[in-house]
Amino acid sequence: MDIEKFNEDIKAKFPSIKTIEVINIKRLMIYIPRELLLKIADHLFNELGMRYIIVTAMDSKEGFEIIYHFSDDSSGWIINLNVIIPREKPEIESLTPVIYGVEWIEREIMDILGIKFLDHPKPERFIFAESWPECEYPYRRDYKQEKE
Repeated sequence: MDIEKFNEDIKAKFPSIKTIEVINIKRLMIYIPRELLLKIADHLFNELGMRYIIVTAMDSKEGFEIIYHFSDDSSGWIINLNVIIPREKPEIESLTPVIYGVEWIEREIMDILGIKFLDHPKPERFIFAESWPECEYPYRRDYKQEKE
């Protein structure tokens, strides 16, 4: 994959992309608004044939940061879609309509960070027992674990 051509093409197709940054020799980070997630992921996965790897999420200084990892196996490039969502409204469209394989990791992120994935096919707990307290998310920066 010619990364310069890829960058030009994706910016032309999705002009709302905020920034594209080469992180290291084979990793590209594309910073996108959350409204573009499904369209860009569909483009990478279905049109360009990239392989979905995983989704990661964290509570960063800017808000909740979600990174969708894709691989162009023929070239070895890893393409990351980076979305920041505000703490005040921690929700984003579920990627399951495009890639059903994200269903379980989105549920895990729901449990540990409290991010709501809109239109998720099974928005149930995945890691924690039903007895786990509502609104307690252990991977949030403000989580206070009770000392025994």
